[in-house]
Amino acid sequence: MGLFTDGFKLLKKASEPLYKTPKSIQETIEIMAVAENGIFEVSRNKYSKCYRFQDINYTTATEDEQIGIFERYCKFLNSLDCNYKITINNKNKNLDDLRDKVLITEREDGFNNYRRIYNDIIEEKIIEGRQGIEQERYLTITIERKNFEEAKAQFATLEGKCVWA
Repeated sequence: MGLFTDGFKLLKKASEPLYKTPKSIQETIEIMAVAENGIFEVSRNKYSKCYRFQDINYTTATEDEQIGIFERYCKFLNSLDCNYKITINNKNKNLDDLRDKVLITEREDGFNNYRRIYNDIIEEKIIEGRQGIEQERYLTITIERKNFEEAKAQFATLEGKCVWA
């Protein structure tokens, strides 16, 4: 009989959750404090800050420019002596707003035929491509420091590195 009870205890222990089930929304979000400058204290002596960055048109660059971009990107990531996460959020654009921004309105100046041709090309690109999707890109950096002031100074140093990257 001891054989079955011992095995059952092991299986029961293996099926127990590894983490505590949160009782509220506040317990699921691990944030202890938020500063005015965007620094989050996520746990004791651990701080995070999130930066939004924009895309570059890598595909239209020459091969030498692409190599340079890639080398600078690698150099920047390797210079970060902390944990980081890159998040890309795809969200649907409002296609009517997109059309209002990119299509040319017709005027009474004799060039409407060219405007129609241009607008047809753009409309085709909107339909065939990923023009209906907008990507938001974020870099979240997490560091460990003794206090908020040290974290603030470290983020300032990291932000200085980002300027030339």
